[in-house]
Amino acid sequence: MVQSSKYWEFVKLDSTSKRRVEMIVAAQTYFQKEFAGKGEVSDAAIARYLWQQMQQGKVSHTEEANLAEICLRCYISQQIYRVCLDLTMRFGNRHGFTTEELLPFVLDDQVISETSKQPKVRKSIYESLATKLLKTFEPAKGSLNAWVSRYVKQNAEIKRFLLQHGVFLISDWALLNDTNPKELQRILADMYHLTPMEIEQVCQLLVSYHAVYREDRLQQKLAGVNQPCQIPTAEQLTRMINDLQSRTNRKLSQEAMLNQLQAMASKLRQYRIAAQGGYIASVAYDQPEIQPIVERSLLTEEGDDKADFMNLYQAEFLTSLDAAISHVVEVALGKLQSKRNTNQEIRRLYLTGLHLFHCQGQPMSQIAPQLGMKKQYEVTRFLKLNELRADIRQSMLIILRDRVLQIAQEFTNFERLQRLDQQLELILDEQISGVMQEAESEVKNPVRNQPLSGLLARRLCHYLDNRSEVK
Repeated sequence: MVQSSKYWEFVKLDSTSKRRVEMIVAAQTYFQKEFAGKGEVSDAAIARYLWQQMQQGKVSHTEEANLAEICLRCYISQQIYRVCLDLTMRFGNRHGFTTEELLPFVLDDQVISETSKQPKVRKSIYESLATKLLKTFEPAKGSLNAWVSRYVKQNAEIKRFLLQHGVFLISDWALLNDTNPKELQRILADMYHLTPMEIEQVCQLLVSYHAVYREDRLQQKLAGVNQPCQIPTAEQLTRMINDLQSRTNRKLSQEAMLNQLQAMASKLRQYRIAAQGGYIASVAYDQPEIQPIVERSLLTEEGDDKADFMNLYQAEFLTSLDAAISHVVEVALGKLQSKRNTNQEIRRLYLTGLHLFHCQGQPMSQIAPQLGMKKQYEVTRFLKLNELRADIRQSMLIILRDRVLQIAQEFTNFERLQRLDQQLELILDEQISGVMQEAESEVKNPVRNQPLSGLLARRLCHYLDNRSEVK
């Protein structure tokens, strides 16, 4: 049953940006008169009728046309609120925003002037979102509800706000459709520092996806079917698997194919967010509400085992990170001593530089004189932080992979363990990359003279604090 009140209850923000609902009595009277005795009428039919009344009265400026437009604007204000509420329910908790933060970007209509009993549409130079919606809405091409949803989600301020909170509004499957293998190759190399073999494997997956899924989409469009990208069907996954095997002799299960496509889309999503200046969420190994991908892949049925596996996995994630930091820093110290043929002083300077940057938040220019250097770039070349992060990432991937497989033997059977073995590197790489991207982002945008707060920085400081050379 259609809720008629949304055609005469106007949602707006008051002077304190709080949501308020104002009842427009004249709009209620008009609406009830126009639809009296017509039985159940759909929202699409109501919107079409009101839009026609509004168009017919544009020249003569009749009272009926004015009221029809007010009813439509009340409806639009309700739908704008619902779209913002839906975005918050889907992403707000995880990405840290509320409906109240979204509304000011799009709930900007001030349609009513005079009194609620004798309302007039306010005419001004400023175009609210509702004004633009009504100018461009064409009932023959779709519903007003869908048009509102599209406009709100495409609003530049909303998109910018969501990007800043790590949300990029596009499905995994549309994202994969929109990416060519050359672009993917560049992203995997530049942003994720994968090896040529790893890049080739992922790119071949995309080729199989395009050969099946994108080709099916093109055929559907030629046949006049145009709908949002949906998750691949089992039949499409099977065709992708066969295509991949025929070209590379690599055999995947449907579950593994789906997981690896989603892992690839996640990488592309994070790249697009970063490229547009957005925030990339870090891996939340220590946040119980966000479960690691490993857990989802390995154990989906046994509730008690899930918790046990999670506890072991989280502990191993941290242990592996600590081991990788220790190994990579020692290797870096060894190279420095070998190249410069100096005494222990070079070790102390290197460790002190890392400590000042990560644990005290000092800028390179401030660190330089403390290390006996004159210029900021000398410190950058000396510490080589990009190289340090890349080496820790690779080392951690190797260490954690072996340890997770050992843990998994206690929780799953041989067949599932084999499946896990095939996809583990991609799964772990996604999580470890999250930690490294967080660290990279933090280095580019530090809070001066405060310790860096990311996981990598915290564990690196823990390691440095336990070394006697650091002063």
